[in-house]
Amino acid sequence: MFRVLRIRNYRLLASGQLLSSLGDWFLLLAVPYYVLELTGSAMASGFSLAAGTVPALVLGPLAGALVDRWNRLHVMIASDLMRMVAVSLMLWADRPDEVWLIYVALVVESALSQLFSPASSALLPQLVGREGDLHAANSLSALIVGSIRLIGGPLGGVVYGSLGFTAVAAIDAISYACSALCLAMVRYRPPTTTRRSPEAAHGQVRRLVAEIHEGVAQIRHSPWLTALAAAGALFAVATSAVNVGLIPYMDRVLHASPQTLGLLFGAFGAGFLLGVPLNRALTRKLSDRTVLVGSLTALAVAFAATFNTPVIGWSAVLFFTIGAPMVCFGITSGTFVARHTPDAVLGRVSATNGFLQAAASLSGMLAGSLLSEALGVVTMMNLCCVTVALAAATMLFMPRRQPPVPEDAPLKEAA
Repeated sequence: MFRVLRIRNYRLLASGQLLSSLGDWFLLLAVPYYVLELTGSAMASGFSLAAGTVPALVLGPLAGALVDRWNRLHVMIASDLMRMVAVSLMLWADRPDEVWLIYVALVVESALSQLFSPASSALLPQLVGREGDLHAANSLSALIVGSIRLIGGPLGGVVYGSLGFTAVAAIDAISYACSALCLAMVRYRPPTTTRRSPEAAHGQVRRLVAEIHEGVAQIRHSPWLTALAAAGALFAVATSAVNVGLIPYMDRVLHASPQTLGLLFGAFGAGFLLGVPLNRALTRKLSDRTVLVGSLTALAVAFAATFNTPVIGWSAVLFFTIGAPMVCFGITSGTFVARHTPDAVLGRVSATNGFLQAAASLSGMLAGSLLSEALGVVTMMNLCCVTVALAAATMLFMPRRQPPVPEDAPLKEAA
């Protein structure tokens, strides 16, 4: 897996991802606590968590169409710099009547991330190629994310507790600047495209709508991508509902303290890290379809065992089993989309999948909240197990035959 680091451009891309993601996890923990501290309102604190969802629903497909038109590396650099400015707005919020600055910053940051994420997904095959190094790059990226999940939250809590919110926001802003600097050193020449003739404004809008439709059509006309998109949406519904129900489960069923929840998150993070080499071993011997079906089936079993064993000691072991199948599904699905989607529409396909998963996540949050109160948190968690099992069954509709690699597959640049 680490052999991909010999590619200079990927080293720079991964370094930027590491820095900006670490800053994001610092902020993810600190913002709701800080808003609660300023306002004394649990609702205001909850709004800070939901602020990033709306841009994903509104801008997702549009962002993908724009990314496929523009230089993807330039989009990522500009997004990082503008996210740095957005996060810096939070430094001015130190009174209850200034909390709106935090909401504005979170919405703008999320909106810019809708451009950055599909640009990054579409740029990666251009930097490492579509063969084995693509899977290695996705695996290493997952390892980075898993490591940050393991240490970012606790470390962010320490920084917030000892230095305050201003320090956390400043660190996140600086991390975006460092990410932009790393990306600015990437040597990348975008594929040549035919320049479009100038059109009237209404013609441009029609063309943009047509381009968004092309990305959706790419998924709809591919039985592989259709099955993967449907399974990914069901996966997002279930995992977001589990996230909503986790705190009530800890409080009402396990009667555990917040410190215990931190330990369980650590166990989950350790399983997430284990899933990276496990996925590498599985994909060498099994087809992508088998790994996808198997990882979702294993996750459904892990959920069922975890949330029907209300013993804290066993919960630590069972939380460990959740992380590995989740990361196996994430790496394999991401690599499959990048490898088998033509480069000209890869940004739009990535953004459309992101839009579907954001909509599914919001639905899962709402359903998880309502069902936890109406049916009980354990029943709701068991419904999540069924939903993940349905996602595994959906993957069975993916044809066994692998689709061809597009003819525009790029050649990676040497170190």
